[in-house]
Amino acid sequence: MKIYHGHSYHPQECYGCFQWLLLMSCGAVYAVCALSTTTLSFVLPAAECDFHLSSSDKGRLTATPLIGMCVGSYFWGNLADARGRRKAIIGALLLDALAAFLSSLMQSFPAFLACRFFSGFGIIGATGLIFPYFGDFLSLRHRDVMLCRLEVFWTFGTILLPGIAWLIIQDPRFNLTSETADFQYTSWRVFVAACGVPSLFVVLLLMPFPESPRYLLYANKTEQALQVLQKIFVVNTKLTEKDFPVESMLACDGEEEEVVTADTNGNETKTPMTWNQRWHSFWSRKKMLVTPPYIGMLVLCCFVDFGLMFSYYTLMMWFPDLFERFSQFSSLYPEVSAGVCEVSANVTRSELLGKQECPQVIDDKVYIHTLIVALSCIPTALWVGLTINMVGKKLMLVMMLISSGLAALGLNLVRSSLENLILSCVFEAIVSCTEAVLFCVICEIFPTKVAATAMAVTVMCGRVGAIVGNVVFGALVDQHCIVPIYMFGSLLITSGLLCTILPKSTRPERPH
Repeated sequence: MKIYHGHSYHPQECYGCFQWLLLMSCGAVYAVCALSTTTLSFVLPAAECDFHLSSSDKGRLTATPLIGMCVGSYFWGNLADARGRRKAIIGALLLDALAAFLSSLMQSFPAFLACRFFSGFGIIGATGLIFPYFGDFLSLRHRDVMLCRLEVFWTFGTILLPGIAWLIIQDPRFNLTSETADFQYTSWRVFVAACGVPSLFVVLLLMPFPESPRYLLYANKTEQALQVLQKIFVVNTKLTEKDFPVESMLACDGEEEEVVTADTNGNETKTPMTWNQRWHSFWSRKKMLVTPPYIGMLVLCCFVDFGLMFSYYTLMMWFPDLFERFSQFSSLYPEVSAGVCEVSANVTRSELLGKQECPQVIDDKVYIHTLIVALSCIPTALWVGLTINMVGKKLMLVMMLISSGLAALGLNLVRSSLENLILSCVFEAIVSCTEAVLFCVICEIFPTKVAATAMAVTVMCGRVGAIVGNVVFGALVDQHCIVPIYMFGSLLITSGLLCTILPKSTRPERPH
């Protein structure tokens, strides 16, 4: 969206305090998205007694919210186009909070799964829309840097999760019902409900901010769009509304343009595109995406994100459970060294439950190790934001995929809980930022008018990969965990090697 005016108007007046305040609010939303997405990682070991979960059940449990995400992404995208991005984000957060509260009350495993489906259905709306919403308030000059800063908040969300889990799940005061009661509301259920509270909190943070001016302009609400820009101008410059100099705006969407002019009396004129023109434009964009060379690049990006989320999301959700298995194995066999697969093969969860009473108490080391893994992502997140333009998006993507694949394969070589923790930190630190780099590459290699569609298709394939990964890992972790680990490493390394054939960019150089 470009702004034209009648007298002196500097670009710096569009960027300032307002964007930084919005960054804090949108960052809080993104941190809550991370918190909600990874909540089940501590439910796996904590709820095992109540629901009598097998490893296959755990795989289904972690996959169910992802199925909700796949379904919800299309729904929220359409709602955002029809009603606005801000309203869609708020609605998604409210649904996630409601699903969290209801799931904490469910006494049967199928009912709990149903509620977690709607939690995933809701949170994907906020996750998918917060970037375009925030980006609509940024100029091209500042967009890349500010969106990279937004990525850091995801790490903060993953750091917050083990802290909340440790404070609630381990405290017997949060077991609000007796063990013999028909209705159970134990500490892990309180934890699930507590993870829904931040979703309500960030809704309050978003309330003072306006709808995206780009959406308002495309929705023919030009007067409201001008009012939003006026508000941004006043906050950034500390001037009055009367000093706002904008008189006309030009909205661009690829090759299509709509011109909106507001004169000094507030009268507006608009030359809209016809319905036939919009329909033809829509199909021309879709046709462009499925023809060479873009179809080949799209398939490759989908394969990369499938393998990336197959590995990253699966291990991220299972790390606390794997740490708990190491802790239980060490308590039973203190002098024995073993790797991940040996621990899972020789000491299954059913055997452990036969040696201890329910409810199961999670070792404090599990929370500490999970927190350390989350903290290890901070240096990488900062490094990527600072060096991505110097190293290059394509080269960075290749290096991160191959190195994370080697780290995944290394899980077969660890012989102790400490070695497992160190390698888990290395893997998580690298792979946690890889999808963000992939998204930056997609924005570079696809033209503007098809980049959003390419991104949506890629993200969908990534979520499918996460579903498959969790189901496969849950089915094989007890007796054949070496198989999924080799799959993790192979997919990541293969993806990295294939990314070498991607072009650096298909766009002309951007003006400074």
